[in-house]
Amino acid sequence: MAKKRSPEVMLTIDAGSETPLYRQIYEQIRDAVASGRLMEGEHLPSIRKLSEALGVSHTTVEQAFSQLAVEGFVRNMPRSGYVVEHVDTDYLHLVQSPDRQHILAIAQERNEDTFHAENDRGGVARYDFSYANLQPDSFPVKTWSRLTNDVLYSATLPELARYESTEQPGILERELARLLARTRAVSCTPEQVVIQAGTGESLAMILQLFDRNRHAVGVENPGYATMQEVARRQGFSCVPLPVWRSLEEFFAALERHRPHIIFSTPSHQFPTGRLLPLDARIRLLQWAEANDAFIIEDDSCNEFRYATKPIPSLQSLDAYGRVIYLCNVSKVLSPALRISYTVLPPKLLGRYWDLFNYAHPSVSWIDREVLARFIAEGQWDSQVNRVAKVNHRNHDELLRCLRRAFGDRLTIQGADTGMHLYVTVQGSMTQDELITRAEAEGARVYGTSRMWLGQPAENRNVMVGFSSIAFEDIEPGVQALARAWR
Repeated sequence: MAKKRSPEVMLTIDAGSETPLYRQIYEQIRDAVASGRLMEGEHLPSIRKLSEALGVSHTTVEQAFSQLAVEGFVRNMPRSGYVVEHVDTDYLHLVQSPDRQHILAIAQERNEDTFHAENDRGGVARYDFSYANLQPDSFPVKTWSRLTNDVLYSATLPELARYESTEQPGILERELARLLARTRAVSCTPEQVVIQAGTGESLAMILQLFDRNRHAVGVENPGYATMQEVARRQGFSCVPLPVWRSLEEFFAALERHRPHIIFSTPSHQFPTGRLLPLDARIRLLQWAEANDAFIIEDDSCNEFRYATKPIPSLQSLDAYGRVIYLCNVSKVLSPALRISYTVLPPKLLGRYWDLFNYAHPSVSWIDREVLARFIAEGQWDSQVNRVAKVNHRNHDELLRCLRRAFGDRLTIQGADTGMHLYVTVQGSMTQDELITRAEAEGARVYGTSRMWLGQPAENRNVMVGFSSIAFEDIEPGVQALARAWR
């Protein structure tokens, strides 16, 4: 049998180049194969011959050939040396050319009515009446830095070098169980606490405990848009439960739709700020038990009540094990930390471990360790007091300025709680017009269009927040609104 010929490979070496010598050899042979100058089955020169011809070491040539082999351009045949592999050179000649204009067009077509788009626009406004962000200097940097250093230099540092065990509750689960029992009267053990990277992740986890083909999600209307978005991504259908009128309409909708999952914000309805009365809470729990339903209680903003003390959670009243408690650190500590926590009722705990037994924690070990120590030291309580004090001051100033500027031309709901006011402006302007005219005067207020399911948002209603705006900007900001809505 005739031996395959060894082609003449014209290689050059530039000893002064920053490119390593082995890389120069590799690239030239690779390009020869890709262009078809080296054909399938042809032998490369021996390592000895090529190293002598180029004046480089055997190791340099061997490193180049090994890289070609591992990428599939050649193969090493015993007693035959390196042989060119089959390569689809036509495909390699195709140029990857991303359509940048198309990508930009898609990016520009994204829904501008999302929270992130709103947040970006609010960030450039002179007077940003945000309902979600905190004061720029509210994060306890020194304390957090100290605790982070304590964790990193502690005896537990080996935890960073191995996968975590999830068989036993961690320190944060234990601290949260104690905190929730003390501040929200939540009845739970650390085993029921699940830490997730933000409320959206918690909601996605919760919905995976149910059947998208059989279980509908009842959402408050208007309500938290993220619940609707997460349910849509998970393939669940949503049904509206009206909350802007009477409680009888809410319970009538429950009877009509009979959702298996009910999303509720009983301590501070979002966005209206209403409080679900005790009798209605008991009625809701009884309905859930009678209809084999579960309630997701979003307890965000529970820390902020300005006329009374915070009220107990819905979960604390639950005698049937029907409430899935949900909260986060975003409104007290930082929305950027992306830490939320869920308390699962015993009825769902076994199902959770069946599905997530092999799942790794979605929040990093160090963030959970630092937060646990933050709570254990009493820093969480101090932070709540600091943020609540600032919010209370801004809340009172915003109410004073709005009432003086607008009088009875403005109806305010949700006062004395939360991080925003839900206001109705008398007149003929639509919600979009209220927002647009405010922006023209340098003020940013927030609409509710994405929070309504199955019907357009009510006109003349906007959210005016007080949690992140500077105290001294409130009065001139309200004056800007007065000019805009005159």
